Amino acid sequence: MNRWSSLRFGVKPLLAALFVCLFLSLVAQGQAGGAASYATLGNPTTATATLDDKYVLVSVTNVGGPNFTGPDSVANARHDVVSGLQIFRNAGGALKPYRFLPLGTPSANGLALFPDGKTIVVGVGDAGVAFVNVQDAIHGKATPYFAGQGPGAGTFDVVVSPDGKYVFSSNEYGVIDQSRGNIGIIAVHSDPNGRIAHPVTIGQLATGDVVPSLALSADGSRLYVASELVPTHDPPHIAGGGNTLLTKDDCVQKKGTPARPNGFISVIDTQRVINARRRADSVLSRIAAGCSPVRLVETADSSALFVSVRGDNQILAFSPQLMESDPEHALLHAFSSNGEAPVGIRLFAQDRMLAVANSNRFADAPGSAAIFSIGKPGDAMSLETFTAGGFPRNITISPDGRSLYLTNYTSRVLQVISTRNSKLAEPR
Repeated sequence: MNRWSSLRFGVKPLLAALFVCLFLSLVAQGQAGGAASYATLGNPTTATATLDDKYVLVSVTNVGGPNFTGPDSVANARHDVVSGLQIFRNAGGALKPYRFLPLGTPSANGLALFPDGKTIVVGVGDAGVAFVNVQDAIHGKATPYFAGQGPGAGTFDVVVSPDGKYVFSSNEYGVIDQSRGNIGIIAVHSDPNGRIAHPVTIGQLATGDVVPSLALSADGSRLYVASELVPTHDPPHIAGGGNTLLTKDDCVQKKGTPARPNGFISVIDTQRVINARRRADSVLSRIAAGCSPVRLVETADSSALFVSVRGDNQILAFSPQLMESDPEHALLHAFSSNGEAPVGIRLFAQDRMLAVANSNRFADAPGSAAIFSIGKPGDAMSLETFTAGGFPRNITISPDGRSLYLTNYTSRVLQVISTRNSKLAEPR
């Protein structure tokens, strides 16, 4: 079937209005009953639940040590820090601290669970990518296996192909082909019991300067990669040059640093990038995406790709189809994130709602989580904003769709936010 044959661009107005009313009425019943906070042992980056929803695994860094105030590129190379997986047990809807598994790595960042639920993969900074058997981790006897991504890689995010045969990693600072920032391609082989012991990095592809995140399309055919900056060495052609929302020259990564041009999104054919002979032509398009695009998520029907743009306090909605056929005009809509420096984003409620973590990471003040109703991509409507802790970073969703997991990095807190409507918030 053609990848674009089943596109849909929204829900019926009556159903959308009903859902919004239900959500708002439940919010009005009291926020205290809709969110809970749990202290973590270190700085949490990502949380994910096991498929049976009995445990929640959280990547934590600086366990037993103070918050690190230096640059991210340095944080990923430290040897004097304890990082790993903190495991909570889900006890009737409340999380109970259960176990901590140190990984022996400089950091623990993005997480991804394999489709069969048996393995969790972790971006672990300059140590590359770690593979951990979930049941062994729960029982406190796991041995991590690693796929290196080269010196200074700063591996952050990871995604798993739908068939579980490949893992892709975002290596924020790894240098290849004289360019900083790349993705790694890892081949995975499991034994008859589903155990992974020998992951192999089969290649890398330069994708831009500072590569914090990547996302797979639902069918696994496309890989979307966020690059915060255009590389200074041999910069590629990037579409969207005539759109002032996308193409800029006054982007500031952090207050006090020089202005730089915008970042961009790369659309990559996964079958080509896996094949060493096709890898060089695997990038189908590159589209400008404002100041510091950092996270991406595509709807299940491929009608929209949402991107959080940290430096512009905005969310961009692109048409995945137009990103390939007409990248100059692929932007559908842009809307405020309702906060400062948005980072994590997550679709839920059958893609009718979008949660945004406004990190406020460059200010000494709490961030927030904003909830939007998504009809057509151009019809995003703000529903509610929740107070968060320091540097809310990533948002994930429980397998049953009833809870959002928000990691507050600097305040070391995992917030669990109820979606408040289990019937309409079923996982996609």
